[in-house]
Parts: sequence; C-alpha cells; structure tokens
Amino acid sequence: MSTTKTTDKKIFLAAAEMADLEGFVRERGESPFRARQIREWIVKRRTVDPMEMTNLSAALRAALKESFLCGSLSVAETEEAPDGTKKYLLRLHDGETVECASIPAEDGRLTFCLSSQVGCPVGCVFCTSGAHGLVRNLHAGEIVEEFFLLSKREGKMPDNVVMMGVGEPLLNYANLERALDIITDPDGVGLAQRRVTISTSGWTPGIFQLAKHGKQWNLAVSLHAPDDKIRSRLIPDAFRKTIREILQACKAHRDATGRLLTLEYVLLAGINDTMQNARDFAEVALQARAKVNLIPYNKARGSFERPDRETVKRFENVLISRHVPVTVRVEKGSAGSAACGQLRASFRENNREKQEVSQ
Repeated sequence: MSTTKTTDKKIFLAAAEMADLEGFVRERGESPFRARQIREWIVKRRTVDPMEMTNLSAALRAALKESFLCGSLSVAETEEAPDGTKKYLLRLHDGETVECASIPAEDGRLTFCLSSQVGCPVGCVFCTSGAHGLVRNLHAGEIVEEFFLLSKREGKMPDNVVMMGVGEPLLNYANLERALDIITDPDGVGLAQRRVTISTSGWTPGIFQLAKHGKQWNLAVSLHAPDDKIRSRLIPDAFRKTIREILQACKAHRDATGRLLTLEYVLLAGINDTMQNARDFAEVALQARAKVNLIPYNKARGSFERPDRETVKRFENVLISRHVPVTVRVEKGSAGSAACGQLRASFRENNREKQEVSQ
C-alpha cells in the first residue's frame, strides 16, 4: 500500500517526498526554492494547511490545496482526564475515526500516543481497540498529521512518542516506517529516534523488519502472559506467535539496535496474576534481558477484572526480588472513555443508537 497516497491518488501533504514538491512547483513554473519553502512549513512549523503558508502566493497556496490532501484530520470529540491527559477522537477524510492522546507527566515531560490503524485485526480479548476488527491501515500522512495536530494543540513538541494507540503498528509497517522517518528526521521534524517507542502484540515479521531497518526506535512487546497456554486465552490464533519466537525476534532487534526491550503485561484478576505467574514471567524477562511495564487492567471489555492493589504489589515485588527492572504503569486517562480505544467505541455505539432511533 502506498505510504503517501489515498485511494483517490492524491498525495498526503504531510508525507510528501521532496521530489513530489519539486514536481509540483516545476509544473507551475515556480522556482525550486518554493518546494523548500513548502517543506519548511510542513516539517519545521508542523502545518499542512496551505492557507498558513504566508510566504507563498495565493495562487500557489490554492494549487497546493487542490493538488494534495491537506489537513485531512478533524477533531470529532475531546476528553480530558483529571491528570491532564487529553484524548482526541479524530475524523478522517473518509469519515472513519481514530484516536490519539497527549499525556503529561508530573515532571513536565509530554508524550504523544498515536494510532496506526482504524480498528485492529489482532483482537486481544480484553482490548476495546480490536472489538470491531480492522477497517483499514492509516496512511503515513495521517500518522504524521496526528503528531502535528497534537503538537498544535499543546503548543510544543513532545518529549516522547509512543505507537500505543489503536492498531497493531507492525501490521502497517510501510506507513509506520515512513511516518516515523519523517518525525525523527534530523533535517525534518527532528524528534530523536530514541524518543520513539513502538508497541506490538508480538508480530515477529515486523520485529525482524525493525531490526533490519536499524533505527534507534524502542520496542515494547505486549506479552501479557508467562507462557503460551495463558497467552492463547488472550490473543487469537491468527496473529499470535509463541513466546520463544517473539524472544528470538526481540534478540535480533536488540543485537541490531542496542535498544533495551520492554515487556508489557496487563494484569488480569484470576487469569495471569498469581505469584507463580510472576515467578514464571520473571524468568521470561531475564531471558529477554528486558524491563517490564506492569499494567493493572483498566476495565473496558468482557468479564475481566482488575487485580487489587495488594496483588499488583506482590507481583511487582516478585519481579524486583529477581532483579527484573519493573515499573507499574500509573493510570492515565481512564476517566470516562479516555482509556485507549474506548472513546472510539463509545462514539460508534452512540452513532448506532442514533441510527436505530431514526429508523
């Protein structure tokens, strides 16, 4: 799939190559310098609205707007949690919706959480994002526009970007790679590669691709289980790899990049939260030479429950006692529908109810 074009063949301005811009100005008899000016607006000022590009002629701005897909995202809904986390439901050019979020930390750092797909094909049984399956991949330009929109809303660049929104990023590899290349280009947007984390459910072909690409992007794997038997209850067969396969791919990534792996583990009461589960998972983490991010479940879908605080603490202490670096994720944006995938799900449900009432 093209990383720059929509189905109507218009190029997303946010992901346009320099050659695209040079061709555009050349066809209109303009100096090549104009292409550099346009690119400067896109990557340095983080705008894809030609009307803001005030050092271009009105005619060239109009032509730019006609020739490229510019500013294809609009905010459909916004929710803000008491901790300052802001979740945005974005309407895309084709009417589909996707989520992104800005997440402040107490020390002042700011993280942008971006989506990579409309819906998700993996279908983890406890996750809202995949409840309705995959609609389509996001184009590279749409991913970059998420970043630009959040940047404009916050009035500054983030300290970190995490690909932990809706979708399995590594199943949209070409668009993911192009978008992150733009965001981390030192001559472009300029976010440091090590400030980017890609979270995957363990899609090993994509992990090997990341290793081959060799960029300093961080890798986080949503393992959620200490063994394949428990993991098979949580992740459907179609996209589930064995833990052994996942760790082999992660080793290839570490060897190629030198980046430390993070293993993510959603704690589900009565499913994967026993002390034996903790001891077994500690062995997995030590084998992978990984740090661990424990995530107490945020109730959203199905009959799953969140473990009590004492259970979470005991699980954490088992990992610590075995010298596994571990953090427990501080709950961000769980108020209302602000946890990942829930705003879009709520929006879809409300629209469905409105349609039923009108029929």
